[in-house]
Amino acid sequence: MYHASVRSQFVAAVLLLVLLVAAACGGDDEGSEPRGTGNDTDYLRAVCIGIDRVTDALISATTPEAIAAVIEEFAATMRQIDPPPDLTEYNRQFVAYLEAALKDPTSVVTTPPPLPPDDVRRRLAQLEPQIPECREPTFFSRGLE
Repeated sequence: MYHASVRSQFVAAVLLLVLLVAAACGGDDEGSEPRGTGNDTDYLRAVCIGIDRVTDALISATTPEAIAAVIEEFAATMRQIDPPPDLTEYNRQFVAYLEAALKDPTSVVTTPPPLPPDDVRRRLAQLEPQIPECREPTFFSRGLE
């Protein structure tokens, strides 16, 4: 009887541990929807880092596959990021743009990316110079009057 009691406690403890691990890992799936609770600074930082890496790959990579790998990494980062509320839809469009570029990685040079509405672009453009990772702060300000 003692043996059965210890065994059932052990099984319960293992199940609890499995549930805790599953709960801790939940919500990190690539397919999970962004919550739209992020902030402009973190979002801009991710965009600028990704743009810099893609630009570097376009200059130095020797194969389309090498460029595509960098674009895929950028897309994965943008899939995972939690954008500000008014950038959630734009972020979906931007990820789709990056994913489409995987078929022809150099298309990021010839196909303009989607842009958020002008008021949001202005807000982000004002912040770009303040983000150290935004070395050439022109992504969101390009074409604005």
